[in-house]
Amino acid sequence: MNKKKATIYTIPVEDKYIIYAPLLPLAFIGNKSLVKIINKIQEDELNSKESSNELITSLDKLGLFRPDQTRFPACDCNKPFNPTLCILMPTTACNLACTYCYAAYEGKKYAFMPWDIAKKAIDIAFENARNPQNGKFSLSFHGGGEPTLPKEFLLKASKYARDLDPNCPISITTNAVWEKEYRDKILDIVSEVSISFDGNEITQNRQRPDVHGNDTFSKVMESIKEIEKREIPYGIRMTVTKESLPELRANIEFICNDTECKSIQVEAVYNMGRAVGAGLSIDDIDAFVETFMDVHQIAEKNGRSVHYSSARPHVITNTFCTATSTALIVTSDGELTACYEVFDHSHLLADDFIIGKIDLNDGIVLYPDKRTDLLKKIAENKDSCKDCFCYFHCAGDCPPKAFISRLNNDQFRCTITRAITRELIIDRIFESDEGIWHGNIKRKEI
Repeated sequence: MNKKKATIYTIPVEDKYIIYAPLLPLAFIGNKSLVKIINKIQEDELNSKESSNELITSLDKLGLFRPDQTRFPACDCNKPFNPTLCILMPTTACNLACTYCYAAYEGKKYAFMPWDIAKKAIDIAFENARNPQNGKFSLSFHGGGEPTLPKEFLLKASKYARDLDPNCPISITTNAVWEKEYRDKILDIVSEVSISFDGNEITQNRQRPDVHGNDTFSKVMESIKEIEKREIPYGIRMTVTKESLPELRANIEFICNDTECKSIQVEAVYNMGRAVGAGLSIDDIDAFVETFMDVHQIAEKNGRSVHYSSARPHVITNTFCTATSTALIVTSDGELTACYEVFDHSHLLADDFIIGKIDLNDGIVLYPDKRTDLLKKIAENKDSCKDCFCYFHCAGDCPPKAFISRLNNDQFRCTITRAITRELIIDRIFESDEGIWHGNIKRKEI
């Protein structure tokens, strides 16, 4: 036997257990007796007679007792910050009034990014990308509002980036409620689109009306059809509320039948902003997980992918996202944030996540210790999750969501993550002819 140990989790499923070694990778179903044997091996408590057991020999041949095959370096909280992905948040204004909007709050001030700030940020990312080790230069538009609202700004920034690098990928996260003329200009330049869209006409119009209370379904569908006509890669990000959970199956079937979308991200409503006190939060976790797995299978049968952001057993990673490493996320006020959700100082975690600013002369100016302290806090949060079998997949989850969950002692999101991840692993085990999942994962080191 190898002296170095594999990381092995045993996950209860009814009267059985999933034996799961994510860093080998390997997963299969076993009983309580098998779990006891594995625990003994892990603790070096087997006697010589037990060591010759035929079952143990079989598990050894399977590779269960090899040392972990995937490893990541410890977090370097002082790692240089040389971002090459420029993410502009042009405005906090929006043309929709979604019932659950996390970015809507009383007294919100509408801000628009000055052009000289955007230009400086693009220049910084481009210059950083001259060193290939920093990453590839790209431009993205996101927002604490609808990033395509400042029309001339978006087109000008995109043209400027492409003048610097004709091959610069340009992506947007948008509600896609556009008039035809402007829509065509946007689609002439973008490389990829992420659309916030909640499904069929009933759900979309109820949850995502425009600021005047008008329906938005038809405009979004027009945008989707044009995107598909141009063969631009796109995905849909769907928010599920307590009211729309019973409609989720119909909404996924609609997307499969009426669009060509291949990737659908399904998220439970986040209790922030306009959702607070609106009675939209999902209180039946089992119902959400059961419905999610149902629509996950529907999507797979239709050649589509339905996913939940933190339930991803196919990915082994040491960080939830790239926001703290390779991304230069610039708010409409010209400050730097380490998360799209924290777009101004109204957010509860602004003091943690707003880490600097863009200076027209000095470029990136990091506020003293802010980035280092945030990375340490993220690492500490992640360390507290080491005993969870999702540890190497969600990497401690989305940092602001994880921080707020801990503040509120709220396990809602973690419970969903574990439940869906467990079900996805079980599916992969039973899809295998031998009843063993060998991972088929991709390694994502940040």
